[in-house]
Amino acid sequence: MTAQPTPSRPSPLPHRWVSLALVLVLAALAVVAIVPAYFSGQWPWVNTPQVAQIDQLRTLRAEGLALPGWQLTSTEPIAINGHTWTLGEYRASSPAAPVQQFALLLYPQPWHSDQPQVEWVDLAGAQKWRIESRQWLRVAASPGAGPVSAKFFRAWGDRQSFAVVQWYALPGGGNPSPSHWFWANEWSQLTRRALTPWVAVSVLLPMQSLDAIADYQPQAQQLTALIQQQLTDTVFN
Repeated sequence: MTAQPTPSRPSPLPHRWVSLALVLVLAALAVVAIVPAYFSGQWPWVNTPQVAQIDQLRTLRAEGLALPGWQLTSTEPIAINGHTWTLGEYRASSPAAPVQQFALLLYPQPWHSDQPQVEWVDLAGAQKWRIESRQWLRVAASPGAGPVSAKFFRAWGDRQSFAVVQWYALPGGGNPSPSHWFWANEWSQLTRRALTPWVAVSVLLPMQSLDAIADYQPQAQQLTALIQQQLTDTVFN
């Protein structure tokens, strides 16, 4: 009786290559972080990473955001679930503008160690909003600011309906998810030993109860692009 050949075991070589590749990637990341520090003499572990724009964020909280083409008619602090937002009310400088007024709620990062924590839940609860027509609002990058992906929806309050746009503004663009900031912050710490600043933004466009939210999309996109650019120019830079 002829003996059957013993099946050969898979070679462990591919696993070794995977491990080696992982080591090389980690080593490359370490080089990116450490080599600049070697030449500058500023080692990453000496100082705790901080937000370089913390003073600009404090000014934004106190004074609100100036927007070209709009008059900032009032600015006041609003306490929402233990957090202090800045409420600004705007009126169009031109009577021919398609939107004559809107409100802007800003929650700038209070301190270096503070992280975004889905402030949208606090805001919706405090306003007792009933929300419908949820969708994404996307704004392409411009020479002055990065691209923005924002939440866009209709919110019904006790007295007023709004077309609402919400996102976290960052130096490189905007997104409503805290995880978007997390990965940007990780990369910033690794490459520049600095924390990524953020501002929670909520735009409220007054609308009639029977209007379609699609009618407000062009104005919402224009305001989103304008606000992101102004934050980039006055706070993040």
